[in-house]
Amino acid sequence: MKYPSITELVLRDGQQSLIATRMRLSDMTPILSKLDNIGFSSLEVWGGATYDCCLRFLNEDPWKRLSVIKSNVKKTKLQMLLRGKNLVGYKKYDDSVIDLFIKESSKNGIDIFRIFDALNDINNILYSIECVNKYGSNSQGTISYTTSPIHNDKYWLKLAKDIEDAGAKSLGIKDMAGLLKPKTAYSLVKKLKKNLNIPIHLHTHATTGLADATNFKAFEAGVDNIDTSISSFSNLYAHTATESLISMIYDEDENPFNMNELAEISDYFQNIRNKYSKYEGSMKGVDIKMLINQVPGGMLSILEKQLFDINKLDKLDDLIKEIPEIRKDVGYIPLVTPTSQIIGAQALLNVLDNSRYKNLNKEFIDLVNGKYGKIPGEVNKSLLKIIDSKNYEETSTSLTVNDARLEFKKFCKDNSLKDLYNNNTDLLNYILFPKESKDFYNKSTSMSMNDLIELQEGFGFYLSD
Repeated sequence: MKYPSITELVLRDGQQSLIATRMRLSDMTPILSKLDNIGFSSLEVWGGATYDCCLRFLNEDPWKRLSVIKSNVKKTKLQMLLRGKNLVGYKKYDDSVIDLFIKESSKNGIDIFRIFDALNDINNILYSIECVNKYGSNSQGTISYTTSPIHNDKYWLKLAKDIEDAGAKSLGIKDMAGLLKPKTAYSLVKKLKKNLNIPIHLHTHATTGLADATNFKAFEAGVDNIDTSISSFSNLYAHTATESLISMIYDEDENPFNMNELAEISDYFQNIRNKYSKYEGSMKGVDIKMLINQVPGGMLSILEKQLFDINKLDKLDDLIKEIPEIRKDVGYIPLVTPTSQIIGAQALLNVLDNSRYKNLNKEFIDLVNGKYGKIPGEVNKSLLKIIDSKNYEETSTSLTVNDARLEFKKFCKDNSLKDLYNNNTDLLNYILFPKESKDFYNKSTSMSMNDLIELQEGFGFYLSD
């Protein structure tokens, strides 16, 4: 019997799905050595939301977080989620920025890059795959799984073969909304194993209640790696529990994992989860409506929070119903960052206006006009007419690394900061999240020594000289 290896998600997608990515480095550090000793194939530790939240909410430098994790994890590979040309941001970046980001990420500890595109446009991940291979890490080309009249076996097999032909070292199936059904998973994995020569990894969510069965059928079909999250950060918007999958696939006398140690890790993270309970969504069990509406768990929790903030939580059901209507209008695009945010924002406008497309956000117009990549299906003709009638400014071209360094240098000089622009990771913070980085650096340099010590202890932020 061939057993899949396991990727543990608690440090990235597990906490992202359940507590809005608010877990601080200081809460991760004490448990890293135990996670390292379990025998996981990789730990997912980084991605767009983690990078964003470090700067936006946690007063952490995401690169310092990565270096601390790397220094504590000696045996297990570190993995991140990369949005192709969008990297960890929300727009396309110049090739020079993509190259620098992947170079620095690889140098600072990322071993596996799971590279996806929200539209499944192969052209949006080609250069990232090339750069990851150049810098000696594992390039995992990924399909963003969804269901629609145009997404069938033929579509997925062609995309998967294109990814392999592009030089990817492994293939990821990213089922962000829990839409992949068990029998479909078995059939798809079987066909992929027959047609590809690279390992197949599966990532699915528990939102619809299918994840355990889907992962088990994928195991039976010969999948090479399955993503799970430790039990105290599992299910609901998140994933199959790590201990549950292990118990499903191994007989007791064959199990290579120490279940007592996993229980200790789960207990540790249960206490951590309790600290962040205010960030949890209202979901208490399975939401089978996601099979119809296809709203990913992370997207749903964000939209719920936005409605709560404007005292419109009674509109949540209308919002969830509006999302698939917009998705159909724009050619059945998958819902994953950044398309999930773009569609979600437009759905919010439609619901609050009580009128479809009365107001359009700029990113939605860019999406329909192909600025984010090739849309898989046909766009509704009436929507195209509405967009054609709007006058708006074209999205500006992304800065090159050299141009951005000059901008960042001016900011540093104007604010009496150190020569941060000479440090590639500080420069990347500025390129990817300019406003959040400016606030972060200004705040860091204006603090008293007591403030800085408190920041180090409370948030796990490590100052550089």
